Amino acid sequence: MIKDVVEAYGQLEKRDLRVLRMIEAGHRRYEFVPQEVIERWCRCRREEVAQIIRRLHYLGLLRRNVAPYLGWKITAQGYDVLAIHTLRVKRKVLKLSPTPVGVGKEAVVYVGESPSGFKLAVKFHRGGVSVFRYEKAFQRLVKKYAHLAQVYETRLSALAEYFALEKVFEAGGHVPEPIAVNRHVVIMAYIDGVELYRCRSCDFRRVAEDVLETVATALRIGIVHGDLSPYNVIAGERGYVIDWPQWMPTDSPGAEAYLRRDLENISAFFRRVGVELQLKDFELGRGMGDAFVELINKNLRM
Repeated sequence: MIKDVVEAYGQLEKRDLRVLRMIEAGHRRYEFVPQEVIERWCRCRREEVAQIIRRLHYLGLLRRNVAPYLGWKITAQGYDVLAIHTLRVKRKVLKLSPTPVGVGKEAVVYVGESPSGFKLAVKFHRGGVSVFRYEKAFQRLVKKYAHLAQVYETRLSALAEYFALEKVFEAGGHVPEPIAVNRHVVIMAYIDGVELYRCRSCDFRRVAEDVLETVATALRIGIVHGDLSPYNVIAGERGYVIDWPQWMPTDSPGAEAYLRRDLENISAFFRRVGVELQLKDFELGRGMGDAFVELINKNLRM
């Protein structure tokens, strides 16, 4: 099995991707799509379909089930490949680094390059988010496609992050510019710098001002980050707030407590490096929850 998604994608042919997309579509009805159904949809010789499936399985893009029937399920790496392919076809990304530059429990990040040579961060979401997990729009999807709950959670996580980045960026906050989202993958502008907790020679006062300005900007448009810490700030020429999938509307239950925790976490760090934050009363805009649920209804489909 080839574990690296970039290497696996480089070995695929058009017919491989076609079969993979068919299996993805088949997951609307099946957890494991029967091989005989795949053969019927492909309208190819059985031997040819079997050869393609064996290849996809070897590359780690499919998982096999043998009882009570022979069927196939797309793995996380398989969804990675489909997202990469779609984003390349749409000319959002030209190539990716051969290995990830960041690996965590909830995401894997590669460096990418746009067709125009623009440096990108390509983030593959691995874990779901909790904030909107119990929203009615999401509950309906999970009830209808219970076997795909994890897939929908990662797609929701990516959609949530892209939504927040887009709104905060447009409002003038210091966040990476969002470029595109597909399935569970978010593409954004690459920010040169290091995580704030690793920074030793930063202009901490300037970074602190940028972080507070971004928090205030997000609050004005109805968004609370929900997980702000030195691990979610990139310090370079400016300070940029990253990792937004767990954001919440300002009018949602618990938002005030999360905002307080965000400010306490970031204030404690800056205090340790000799910068005292000047906290003030923030202007709270109307929560963005309704707008995001509307986006779910439009986009979160297989």
